[in-house]
Amino acid sequence: MITNSIHILLPVLVLLLSLFCYKADGKRMTEFYVHMACRHCWRKFYTLMLLLILLLFHFNYVNMAQSVYDLAPSSVAFIFLFSHRFTERIIYYLQNRRTLFVSAIIAIVCLFVPFFFSTAVTIGILSFGTIFYPSRKVRERISFPDYHKEIMEQPREIRHFYYDWND
Repeated sequence: MITNSIHILLPVLVLLLSLFCYKADGKRMTEFYVHMACRHCWRKFYTLMLLLILLLFHFNYVNMAQSVYDLAPSSVAFIFLFSHRFTERIIYYLQNRRTLFVSAIIAIVCLFVPFFFSTAVTIGILSFGTIFYPSRKVRERISFPDYHKEIMEQPREIRHFYYDWND
């Protein structure tokens, strides 16, 4: 029973977390933005946490599913996430608004196909990870010493460029 509850609550928790934290102006989210933009170790930790969430979901799904073959499509995408560089490439590819929209539509369609539920959750977690990952523009701007100093003095200003994705 607990396994079924966790299985259903994970997508709901991810959705709620993204609704409350997306473009939030609080102190904690501002610190998160600055650390994610400035430090490679934070970005690597973030991608590892995405991987851990997907590992836990896959483990839970294997315990619940009738067939292990239902995990095959999501496991193919899941294997690529073990490399931080490749995960970062996937995230930057998804940071195009059209690509993110198409992946969200694919995830919604996969939710209604029973044996693609794990694929839908995998795409949803990757979309969630994409939303909170710093854009290339803010990472390029942080490399300039003047902008880096400005962000350290006024950290709330990073929010304006953090979600400035390439279109």
